[in-house]
Amino acid sequence: MQIFDTRKPISVIFVLGTVMVIVFSFWGIGYQFFNGETKQALVRNFELWKGKEPFSYSYKIDSGCMLVMSSNVLVVDGVAFYEHVNEHNFEITIDDIFKKALKGVTQAASIELKYHPNYFFPSSVKVDWNRDIYDDECFYSVSNFKVIE
Repeated sequence: MQIFDTRKPISVIFVLGTVMVIVFSFWGIGYQFFNGETKQALVRNFELWKGKEPFSYSYKIDSGCMLVMSSNVLVVDGVAFYEHVNEHNFEITIDDIFKKALKGVTQAASIELKYHPNYFFPSSVKVDWNRDIYDDECFYSVSNFKVIE
């Protein structure tokens, strides 16, 4: 019996179907591989952050999806105090940024992460939730990070 006989439509459909299954299988494996590396790096950096997190520090956080919101944050012994730059009730900690980045790694179409070189928290997170939707991109940016002694 010949598997591929162009005169029989069922054999053409069978061969094309098999090729599609193989291609999509490799695509899924590759997607999980790259997503898995990003997730492992995020989890590893969260553990490093928790090990090095100072008792008191300050930073500026900018966030935006449709509107840009900014806050200056002062953390003293684990308690965060916020000074809102513009009128909003946006209050986010560095631990919250890790949670949002993890959600982006598992649910978004694409994510770009940059980490602080010494304290390993995400200093920049850019998320595109859906490639097909315009203006659904969000970002989180931590700047002016200073340890208070």
